[in-house]
Amino acid sequence: MLVKDLQKSVEEYIKDAERSYIVPILIREKYPDIIKLIVETDSMDVEEQEYWLQIMPIMSEMQTQKLYAILAREKEQIGKLNSEYDSKMSDFASKNAAVLDAARFKDRITKIKEDEKIADVEESNEETELLKQLETL
Repeated sequence: MLVKDLQKSVEEYIKDAERSYIVPILIREKYPDIIKLIVETDSMDVEEQEYWLQIMPIMSEMQTQKLYAILAREKEQIGKLNSEYDSKMSDFASKNAAVLDAARFKDRITKIKEDEKIADVEESNEETELLKQLETL
């Protein structure tokens, strides 16, 4: 069984595959990254991946082309979807960051106003206290 590793090169996947499967020359020459596509696809479970790796030696060139086209298109579409998702998440984060910043600013203004009211009350109390002390002199 081949293990999915996005850091592996096509050559490394082929070497790993050759330990358990027959990798036809046609595959190595015309579709070297098909093994990587098979192992890295999320649309197949392990059993399906094993199946495709086992039957590669008896597949016709047309069948291999079709499988390759399907897997390459899937990878491209998933790449586009991931890119869109990342873009939308980035937009969402930046829009919400502005809202959060506005909310923090509003909270800070409210806190400053409350602190000013408290300071005014304390100042008024101190004035009253000082006036009382002056009257008693």
